[in-house]
Amino acid sequence: MGRYEKLLNMLMDFDNAIRFAAISNTSGEILWHSKRDSAKMKIPLSETKKTLKREAIDWVDRCKLEDRNNLGRAMYHITSFEKLKRISIPIDAFHLLFISVDNEPLKKSKTKSYGKLVEMGKIMSIVDFVNTFE
Repeated sequence: MGRYEKLLNMLMDFDNAIRFAAISNTSGEILWHSKRDSAKMKIPLSETKKTLKREAIDWVDRCKLEDRNNLGRAMYHITSFEKLKRISIPIDAFHLLFISVDNEPLKKSKTKSYGKLVEMGKIMSIVDFVNTFE
């Protein structure tokens, strides 16, 4: 099993809220993907492919920004919708990780909840761990 397949498997095992995960190239073409068996696709794969193409272009712009400023390296991007979150993470110079996560509301509490928090620290740890196997 290659490192990208290992990454997708580890992510799917990590959190049941992850519905779909994919690795694309810089053109937005899906090279590897994994979908939770119980998850119904809320967005057609053709639309996800269009999103990946736009994200690949956006990551080029983010990298140019980090080169001009003292912001440091761009680490991830999250787009949050009412029912799901879409996350993109650069894996290396040629690949992008895309994750779709359920955004179901948390249990009602005294403070208003806007949805499930994404555990980006743990996700980034998995990405970093798998990247050590280059």
